[in-house]
Amino acid sequence: MKKRITLLLLLLSAGCIAAIAQKVQHHSFVTYYNASLKEPDSVSWQLSPAMVGCGKVTRKDKFARDPQISGSALPKDYKNSGYDKGHMFPFADAQCDATDQAECFYMSNMLPQLHALNAGDWKTLEEQERTWAASQTVIVIAGGHGTLGRLPSGVNIPESCWKAIYVDHHWRGFVMPNLASSKGHSFDAWEVKDIKRFDAVTGLNL
Repeated sequence: MKKRITLLLLLLSAGCIAAIAQKVQHHSFVTYYNASLKEPDSVSWQLSPAMVGCGKVTRKDKFARDPQISGSALPKDYKNSGYDKGHMFPFADAQCDATDQAECFYMSNMLPQLHALNAGDWKTLEEQERTWAASQTVIVIAGGHGTLGRLPSGVNIPESCWKAIYVDHHWRGFVMPNLASSKGHSFDAWEVKDIKRFDAVTGLNL
């Protein structure tokens, strides 16, 4: 109970409760879904050593609409778009629990990402999260910023994707452009050291 209260206070202090978004509590993550953009404003979760300590589990992609969200985006919304269904709460964070494995594939957990970003620097940061979480519980908030237009289905294409990570008793912020060049860099190449500037991009209040 104490950990849950601490997590809630940290998330509230980060300003991730969005008035225009629908809050949906999943098993291990919370989605703030923006129906007008057909995607999440943000997704937040607590990543513990137990969630990264079960070894590697084979991934089976089962993308699906979110049953808790009326009008949730659908897997077909991304078809032939040129964009990946980019996880916010990633499968590798979910692999130790069967419910998480299913829910992480809900479309309310996805943003359109170029494959270079999704399999590149975004994945590198995901791997670093799990390195940190092997020895301590970390908190992650992820989302997108801006627009490069819309998919034919109406899903917004963010111009950048961001993560706020609470690790070693402080917040660190990262912003990566949704471009083909977002690959081959170290995770800290995208760190925004000025937290106020990070807040201005993300709408958080770290």
